[in-house]
Amino acid sequence: MQSFVFFILISVFVSGSSVAEETPWQAEKINQHILVSSSTQNGIYQINAKMYVYATPDEFFTLLETTDNNCQWIANCNTVEILNNTIDNTRYVHTVFDSPWPVADREMYTRSIHEFSADHQHLSIIIDDIADSYPAHPRRVMIRDVRAQWSMTHYHNDWYELSYLASADPGGVIPQWLSKQLLKDSTAITFTRLRERLHADKIF
Repeated sequence: MQSFVFFILISVFVSGSSVAEETPWQAEKINQHILVSSSTQNGIYQINAKMYVYATPDEFFTLLETTDNNCQWIANCNTVEILNNTIDNTRYVHTVFDSPWPVADREMYTRSIHEFSADHQHLSIIIDDIADSYPAHPRRVMIRDVRAQWSMTHYHNDWYELSYLASADPGGVIPQWLSKQLLKDSTAITFTRLRERLHADKIF
């Protein structure tokens, strides 16, 4: 049975650590197609990514629908498990991320709610944390305070803008500078793979 996962692009190094300062959005162009930005707002480090894709919200939705069968296009993803999909527009998801030694693997539990516009030209996905409802694995570190949003909107002709905003607390002890850099890297990798998947076998 097919089911979809609305994940957050957190590698094991995502940083939601609180800091005192506020920083403006700093953009880093990954290539001519993908833009990744980061900022600290209200003491929370956030990541934002955006790209234009030759794919519809329905096609993106279909890709997400099979992520529990194959999550390799998500950076550092080990497994994705759908815990509950009995509500039409809601999914409860458990995701496990691999970590390089000696860092412990990470896991997170999230709830995702999606909504299409009436003409299916726009898709919105809101993700929040439900880790407190589940026991922690003895050999993993729980990612907490997950907050994320996907938005896909018609841009021009058959092109759509796909954007993503997220923050989280990775748990454990990871240097903040390293967590921030690796979060940017993992987001860029995931968006690159996502674009390749959405554009596979297309001519434009």
